[in-house]
Amino acid sequence: MVTKENYVEWTPTRLVDPRAATAEQIVHGMEQIISAEGPVMASRVFRIFSRAGGLNRIYDETKRSFLHALRTALDKGIIVAEKESSEDPTTWILRLPPQKSVRVRTLGTRTLHEVPATELAEVMLEIRVENELISREELFRKVLGEYDLNRLTEATTNRLDFVLKTWF
Repeated sequence: MVTKENYVEWTPTRLVDPRAATAEQIVHGMEQIISAEGPVMASRVFRIFSRAGGLNRIYDETKRSFLHALRTALDKGIIVAEKESSEDPTTWILRLPPQKSVRVRTLGTRTLHEVPATELAEVMLEIRVENELISREELFRKVLGEYDLNRLTEATTNRLDFVLKTWF
């Protein structure tokens, strides 16, 4: 088994409705969430913030507000973003400047697709060090096992293939 920290989730508190919030208010809320959960995918931060602000769904206008606030936070150095696989900011991995860029953690309430690719790569590396001649499918199944998951779906295979091709 790979040594992992426990995934710490942000303790929900009421946040301002993002539809009516200023960029500064959104940045402040994102900072709170990232402080607990970072490094974390931007889409997860937006979803958590929306729920804490009383919304069940993020529509285009709200997404634009989040993206504007994210750009503000990046410009001011409040938040650091790492582009994992796309120019789409919702897929960027966010952290605060003092946080480590990679933290191997338990799954928590994240989906495997919300786990940063660099975190998955660290898990893969440790598995490969212990099992040099492991096949691709065996590697993927061991990664799933590390997160107490069983189903190797097409989407999961694609995600793990991306990690394998990018970092190995």
